[in-house]
Amino acid sequence: MTRPAAPISATRELLIFSQRNLNDNVSRCSGFEFEDLIADIETAEIIAPRRTREPRLPYNPKRWLSKRTDLFRYWPSGVPKTHLERDYDIFFCDVQKPQELLVLDALPNWRERCGVAICVLEEVWTQELERHMPLVRTLAEFDLIGCAFAETCDALRRITGKPVIHLPGAADMVRFTPASLAADRPIDVYCMGRRRPEIHERLFKVIKDRAGFYLYDSATKPPIAADHVVHRDLLANLVQHTKLFMVDIAKIGHADQKRGNVAWGPRHVEGIAGGAAQIGYAPDSEDYHQYFDWPESVVRLSEDPDEAVDQIVELLDDPAKLDRMRHINLAAALHKHDWVHRWAQLLEHLQIPETEGMTQRRQHLLNMADRLTLHSRPKLASANQSAKR
Repeated sequence: MTRPAAPISATRELLIFSQRNLNDNVSRCSGFEFEDLIADIETAEIIAPRRTREPRLPYNPKRWLSKRTDLFRYWPSGVPKTHLERDYDIFFCDVQKPQELLVLDALPNWRERCGVAICVLEEVWTQELERHMPLVRTLAEFDLIGCAFAETCDALRRITGKPVIHLPGAADMVRFTPASLAADRPIDVYCMGRRRPEIHERLFKVIKDRAGFYLYDSATKPPIAADHVVHRDLLANLVQHTKLFMVDIAKIGHADQKRGNVAWGPRHVEGIAGGAAQIGYAPDSEDYHQYFDWPESVVRLSEDPDEAVDQIVELLDDPAKLDRMRHINLAAALHKHDWVHRWAQLLEHLQIPETEGMTQRRQHLLNMADRLTLHSRPKLASANQSAKR
């Protein structure tokens, strides 16, 4: 636990530094959703600067320098500067990769104007730390670092000398939770983003032969999102109409980036958040089992592609089992995988009290889970009887 130098009350004021006007990659929408939720349960101001010139200049020279020398701090990122005119109790910064820290020069006096500073890193591989060491060392300016990759936490602690906690992805459960789990789910299998070609080819043929609906991405370049809210609403709606949601270990097929690291991302939450049953591949690691400590969280597929597709078909042909898995998974997600649960982890480590907005959201999620349990009790009993037969 880390206690702030001065006590911070439940009526504090936050400053959120957002990349939403600087990075339109669809992969950033999850982090922007996190920012939106914090702003909803806290008294917060979001500052989201925009570039006024060609994005690669002078940003690229600053990025090049950040891999080699601490002098990168004196090279501008090209983002217009805003000098803060007042103080804030907490500064929050969510970045996908360390490189996004380069634009913090947009707020030259952020450290002087803010009490406690928190940084969340969504994706940082151990080998990336070495490549960007001068930049990574600047994380020492923060009081607490949340890292989505558990294996990287120890290295970050050694480099920065600051507390680092494992903080995996989550979802806005109010957005993702379906109105009813009894609604039709016409999408048989949804495979979002990267996929295993050997399974995809077989699954495509099998679902086609069954006259089913197999949803997958066809883009070859990282897609962009004009509006992160619209994208998250779309994703939630798609998952709410999906029977089986495919998950996998992060960066599958990109061993050059992982360099031995094994991690899992927010996709492992988004499927169960929308009430789908999850299938695929997940780490057999302590951090994964900590957050998914129930057997229905994912059906682990065989490494043999033919056997894996057979498992998928077997599940599609067992609606009672799918119904049971969906109810159990969604109830668990409502209790531990909303963004408010991640924000609470950060505050708890800093011994900062929760706001009334956090308390109200927690209660709302509990009410949603109670309604789900009440409505599902007869169906689960019927599913259990079918399983015994």
